Formats: sequence, C-alpha cells, structure tokens
Amino acid sequence: MKKFFVLMIVAVLGCGAAMAQKGQMAVGGNLLYGTEINNVGLGAKFQYGITNEIRGEASFNYYFRNKGYHMWDLNVNAHYLFDIAPKFRAYPLAGLTVVNKGYSDNDDSITRFGLNLGGGCEYDVASRVTLNAEFKYSIVSTIDQAVFSLGAVYKF
Repeated sequence: MKKFFVLMIVAVLGCGAAMAQKGQMAVGGNLLYGTEINNVGLGAKFQYGITNEIRGEASFNYYFRNKGYHMWDLNVNAHYLFDIAPKFRAYPLAGLTVVNKGYSDNDDSITRFGLNLGGGCEYDVASRVTLNAEFKYSIVSTIDQAVFSLGAVYKF
C-alpha cells in the first residue's frame, strides 16, 4: 500500500508542466467574502511565473464596511500549480499577510502580520483570460479570517 501511495504522489507531481510559464505576468481582480468582517469586498492582484510550476502573487483586498467596521489586507503568496485537465489547474498556496481592521472613522485600528494557507483552482476561458476560485485562511493574531474569492486575470 505504501508503494502505491508513493507511486501516486510521483505520478501527480510528474504529470506534465503546469502552465505558469516562467516569466509570464498577469493582472486581475476578485470578488471576496471575509468571515472576520462578515462582508464582501474587492481585490486586485498581480501574478508572476517564477518557474513553470511556481507562481508568485501580490494582492490587495478591501472589504466593505459592516456595522461600522472596515478592513483591508495586503498579501504576498506563492502557488504551486498542478495540471488537472487541459485548461484546468489546481494549486495550494502559502504566504504572508498584513491585515488592518478598524471601527468607523476613528483612529482605533489594529494592524497585524500573519500567514496565509489555502488553495484554489483556475480555468483558461481564452488564451489570455483565466477564471479562478480560491480559499485561504489568514492566521493573524486576534483577527484570523477565512477568505473565499472568485476572480479573473489577464495574462500578458
């Protein structure tokens, strides 16, 4: 059984090069939902293909006010892409975040650093346009939150 398990891992890791394409860049946006602020938001992101399988992503997310609270986060994540089918990929993600949460227009806001863990999937709808769905959990002192997002990127 152990040999079968190891063989399956090797098969998954070796199943062709993912389509991050070293040096490829993309910009895009997301519609988000954050569980800490309990509201939706919008995000912008930039992606860069470090290798054919590893992609870096920088993103900024702003969550709309809810019951007087406002929130934003800035993220730097790495994705490891796996080809699942033609035009379809899945990826785990890990990275760093800076989160700010405040109340009303007061200066009473907190800013904390933390870690992101999660994963996502993406589908190429055209040669330069990709749709994606992602889940990440931001581990941040006193303001942990799960973030669900749907988005699109344009590759150039």
